[in-house]
Amino acid sequence: METAELIPLSGIQIQDKTIALSSTRREVEALLDTPYSSHQNSLYYFQNEVRFDFDANDRLNFIEFLAGIDGQLQPQIYGVPAFQIEADDLFDILSAQNNGEINDCEHGYSYAFLNISVGIYRSRTPQAVEYMIEDAEDDGEPMDEEDIALELRQAAHWATIGIGVANYYK
Repeated sequence: METAELIPLSGIQIQDKTIALSSTRREVEALLDTPYSSHQNSLYYFQNEVRFDFDANDRLNFIEFLAGIDGQLQPQIYGVPAFQIEADDLFDILSAQNNGEINDCEHGYSYAFLNISVGIYRSRTPQAVEYMIEDAEDDGEPMDEEDIALELRQAAHWATIGIGVANYYK
């Protein structure tokens, strides 16, 4: 497992390399070599576990780690492992660092911390898993314990975390 340090409003440190937000596409490619894949204004590295997004001027404006708790690349932010720490604990840390408005338009599935330009996302919440379990029982097809454990584990952790340039989420 490899780690990367996210430095909000600044960039990331990975494999003894620093990649600054606002770097050019060429600078990123010079540091990380050929991307694993690319799509329009995005480059993907580390078996598609990290996405680098570029603006219309080919400047890096967003970096997102996509693999979640089971990924080979584990990001850290403010000294904690972003995907390994409990979702509520990371939310509390980011809230304290943000010290201001948080966009919660997806009601627990994602948050954007506007002052530090950090976003987190998960595809399910613990409450959604509870509803899923109840619905399955109501339909006469209860979920098995292994599936419930997997769903609860994924709901308890963030699936993605991204950092952007100042005002990225505004």
